[in-house]
Amino acid sequence: MNKTDENKNAKRNKEVRALPGEKKSLRSERGPVVVPVVPPEDAGPDGYPEIHPHLPQISGPGGGALVLMISPVRTGKSTIISNLLLGDSEMGFYDAQERFQTTTIISNTIANDVTSRFLAKAFDTHDSYNDNIIDGIVHQQKSYDKEEQPDIAVILDDCLGSIRREARINHLASRFRHFNIKLLVISSQNFRSCSPIIRQNATNVIVGSPFPNQKELGKMAEEYGDVFGGGDNWLKIYKKATPEKYNFLHMDFQSNPPKAYRSFEELIAEGPNIIGEVPDLSDEEEDLELDEKEKKV
Repeated sequence: MNKTDENKNAKRNKEVRALPGEKKSLRSERGPVVVPVVPPEDAGPDGYPEIHPHLPQISGPGGGALVLMISPVRTGKSTIISNLLLGDSEMGFYDAQERFQTTTIISNTIANDVTSRFLAKAFDTHDSYNDNIIDGIVHQQKSYDKEEQPDIAVILDDCLGSIRREARINHLASRFRHFNIKLLVISSQNFRSCSPIIRQNATNVIVGSPFPNQKELGKMAEEYGDVFGGGDNWLKIYKKATPEKYNFLHMDFQSNPPKAYRSFEELIAEGPNIIGEVPDLSDEEEDLELDEKEKKV
């Protein structure tokens, strides 16, 4: 083969690999070559629009998030969940009806909560927790080959108070990625009602406001203070994240160091480093942190 023929073949091979949508195209001597379709410019690794970086990240092989949401009654839990699942993907939300093959919601209050009415219409819902629901989800996912398991989401809203410690959800919390559950959200009004296995496997934690139970805040300061510069520093981060009603603290443990956000809107801390103005703690808040330290002694 002379140099001219080599150049022609190199050009042909290069152009055969051109993606659909591009103008280059030459016939292959061996027949048509199938090539990947050009993805949208804003597509993430799973082919869907990119999730906003301030949200729990679920994309990519083996990806997934367990979001633990601790928020008292009437502090906007249902609103947060509705935005995560039904919010426009162009704003960086999940748009669950497009992204997940199934979304299962288990909620004791969904039938009576007017804020959740759009969730009830859009997704498969159950008004009480039962291990059989979790078993059914797992069985369905296991019926597929590992590579063929569809992306799914599971939401448990205010169910933990009625769930036994040995319930299936506690086991699932450590294995949800194994069944390609891309998003597992577990919400509760009470931090201490969450089992250690759920707390330890949470990739993201949301703490609502206002939070009238100071002992609960103290428990969270004790639990998460180590990675955010101590309990008193964590309380300052929480205070900075929640200047107004319905604001919430979002802690992202998928990042290293962990990050903290005011709602999903503003990065306010990376590890122990608070960004911008550092709020002062009230005497009551300082006493709360002192109480937690004394309990450890």
